Amino acid sequence: MYAPAHTAIALAAKRADPSASLFGLMVAAQGSELLWVTFSYLGIEHSTVDKGGTLHLEYLPYSHSLLTGLGGGMFLWALLRWVFRRNDVATIFGWVFASHIVLDFIQHEPNLQIAPGIATPTFGLNLQSIPWLDFAIELALCVACWAYYRGSVRLLIGFIALNVINIPLMLSGDGGASPLASNPIILPTIILFTIVLAWVVVYIFRKPRQGAAAAADQNDSAHERTEVHEATPAAPTNNR
Repeated sequence: MYAPAHTAIALAAKRADPSASLFGLMVAAQGSELLWVTFSYLGIEHSTVDKGGTLHLEYLPYSHSLLTGLGGGMFLWALLRWVFRRNDVATIFGWVFASHIVLDFIQHEPNLQIAPGIATPTFGLNLQSIPWLDFAIELALCVACWAYYRGSVRLLIGFIALNVINIPLMLSGDGGASPLASNPIILPTIILFTIVLAWVVVYIFRKPRQGAAAAADQNDSAHERTEVHEATPAAPTNNR
């Protein structure tokens, strides 16, 4: 999926675990994509545009294999838990990193390998082949994560704008990608720009809407008081 959807997952993860760094979660959510940008610049991975002008991410086994996505999440979890002793955020970071390959499994054409060196079978539900449905689902995911986070109206507008900006990229996969064939660094540069743009928009407008944070704190405090009350044994009654 595109940058706004992955960034929205990081935002929801921040709501689930407020102690985790939002910027760190956004980087983790885009870990596989950042690897793809790097490998594309180095010529290790590449995309192609066929004669009909349709874009294909033809070769991306190192950044977007199931091993990299799911194994990378496990590695990040272990790194935070056992090396940095951050048990409080290890699990959420591991899940967020792994979420990238899960979302891309839904959106990509069948080009996701099990691991580098294993050419078949490949996986992908190919949501991208129906651009407007892809747009609707990715926007709905962003709105759902925004609602869970209790974000501001400005953040919602930001998510809508980010998804609208990606419409040309979505349509380029349906016969309009010929301009991308002229230079192999154009596509990774565009993708890197959309990633950074999504990070900036979310970070600037990250403050929850007024009243939501206070209400959440009150609910959490009330829940904690209830748990403490239920866990406290009743004082013995002195019957004479």
